[in-house]
Amino acid sequence: MKIVVDTNVIIQGADDENSIAFKIIREVIDGRLGAFATHQTMSENRQMLRKLVRDREYKNALEDFFANLQIVKVYQPLNVVTDPEDNKLIESAVSSAADYLVTRDREVLALEEYHGTKIVTPEEFWTKYKAESPDDGSAWSDWSRMIMGN
Repeated sequence: MKIVVDTNVIIQGADDENSIAFKIIREVIDGRLGAFATHQTMSENRQMLRKLVRDREYKNALEDFFANLQIVKVYQPLNVVTDPEDNKLIESAVSSAADYLVTRDREVLALEEYHGTKIVTPEEFWTKYKAESPDDGSAWSDWSRMIMGN
């Protein structure tokens, strides 16, 4: 499964190791999810996160996250939403043919889908991801299959 993760989700993961945002970051680090970004987006994320994230352990985890990002080249700039930074996310999603763009940005979420990429909150993504993942016998797997009607 291919995803693009918005900076707001990455920052949220610093607040709580039990958060869905942190779990998504961990799945990328562990190689179970493919995450994509452009060079420009990744550089901007690193700069912003150096300023905003204080927890050293989470900073180290983010370095592992960034090391696992797959870089994509944008072939066509997009102007889909008003914020140019959000357009860069959408460009990453389109260029990588991502299955999901994971964000908390309301304007981006309002699109719901763009060129085959579903745009969802971390919680929506996690529910779908766990429902599509192989059964690991956990209560979470049972619950997510029930919610998704599987």
